[in-house]
Amino acid sequence: MYLKNILFLMIALTIAHAGFAQDKKNRLSEIMTAYHDYNMFDGAVLVAENGKIIYQDAFGLANREWNIPNRTDTKFMIGSVSKPLTAMLVLIQVQKGLIHLDSTVGDYLPEFKNKPAEKVTVRQLLNHTSGLPNYDIIKDFFPRISRRNFTREEYMRVFIDASLAFTPGAHYAYSSWGYFTLGYIMERVTQKSYAQLMFDDIFNKLDMDHSGSYYHTQIVPNRATGYDYSFGGYTSSDFRDQSNTMGTGDLYSTVEDLFKFHMALADNTLLNKELTAEMFTPGIELAQYGYGWFNKQFKYTSTDSVASNFHLGMTDGFISFIRRIPSTKSVVVILCNSSPTDFFGITTNLYKVLYDKPVTLKQPVHKKMETYIEQMGAEKALAEYKKMKADSAHYYIDWISMNFIAQQLLTLKRYEDAKVISENNVHEFPNKDLILVTMANIYLALNKKEAAIEFYKKALQITPMYEEAKNRLKELGGK
Repeated sequence: MYLKNILFLMIALTIAHAGFAQDKKNRLSEIMTAYHDYNMFDGAVLVAENGKIIYQDAFGLANREWNIPNRTDTKFMIGSVSKPLTAMLVLIQVQKGLIHLDSTVGDYLPEFKNKPAEKVTVRQLLNHTSGLPNYDIIKDFFPRISRRNFTREEYMRVFIDASLAFTPGAHYAYSSWGYFTLGYIMERVTQKSYAQLMFDDIFNKLDMDHSGSYYHTQIVPNRATGYDYSFGGYTSSDFRDQSNTMGTGDLYSTVEDLFKFHMALADNTLLNKELTAEMFTPGIELAQYGYGWFNKQFKYTSTDSVASNFHLGMTDGFISFIRRIPSTKSVVVILCNSSPTDFFGITTNLYKVLYDKPVTLKQPVHKKMETYIEQMGAEKALAEYKKMKADSAHYYIDWISMNFIAQQLLTLKRYEDAKVISENNVHEFPNKDLILVTMANIYLALNKKEAAIEFYKKALQITPMYEEAKNRLKELGGK
């Protein structure tokens, strides 16, 4: 009788757990369906808890020309989510004794002799404390330089003479050039291409069979096309030659492959515990960036938080986001092929389900604004903005997406509309450096030099290491 009771209890608990897991899955599905219906998500998503996948699904179209739907095994460009993988690859070479964290760029790349970055260490490249600037110091980098094809040596010459933004190790400043340099160091040391090394040391060992390094002449089965969404319609994203993103953003992957990567970190499959711990240790405490990962407390409600690792990737029509909770081996992976999207908001709501917290879904203001701007112009659209802002029970404002609207209007040379939206963004979010720089860029396009200088200066007051603002200010003669 005792054994029967125990057996009955075990069965009951199993059924209860299965029911609870199914309820979570249903709630997660409802959330993602709503985001898709709000025109906020096209792509694939995966949620895992305690090291087990509990939900994955896909929405929207992988290719709009041929009406091909996204699937959970669709391959997406992951942009800067490549950086955590590059960081692991570097640490694997460290573990092998091929690379040393405190050796310098000049030790591995002789062409850096007597150059500004000669004494920068591998460690400083990994945690973005090198002082090496980002590509936004080059005016019009994306419409010009990013479209060109380069050999490794040619691309290195683009930034090899760039002055350091600060003494290495003194501050934090995000630098994709730093991660390109890491990739180049690994190629020199191993005599393998970055793509081959990534396959040999990570993808093949973790059975990440749907991941790789992308080059635009390749045929990659089941790879999604990237799109931009604005003003009520989709456009194909701009072209970027991936020869200048090696190590920084040239990888494609799937949600399940990135789950395998997450589990390899959780279980120390490829790296020893010491190097794994170092990977998640911030170089500069204020920045909280380790080697390829931001490491911050994640507030999933106004009062609840948990230690997390995350990274965002954005590249030409694609947005990727991964947030790990090491204590529970939980992860959310979002791969999207229509930009922009509210990746922070989506992730937060998905985690609320895992922690059994209530979720209230609201419509995004910026999606309505895109339609209103097209229908009635920016000035009249602002009146609708104020109505939606007041109706906070049903609408929410995402400042990143509102800034994207202003940037898109600027790109389309609709300068007056861009000015109206950006001025409102500045009023609403006066402490966001990105919004201030967008405002400055719009004033510059309108030939309002003094106003542009003022806003570049305001952005630098918030983020002194903002390279684009520093360089534009220098070009304009502002002090």
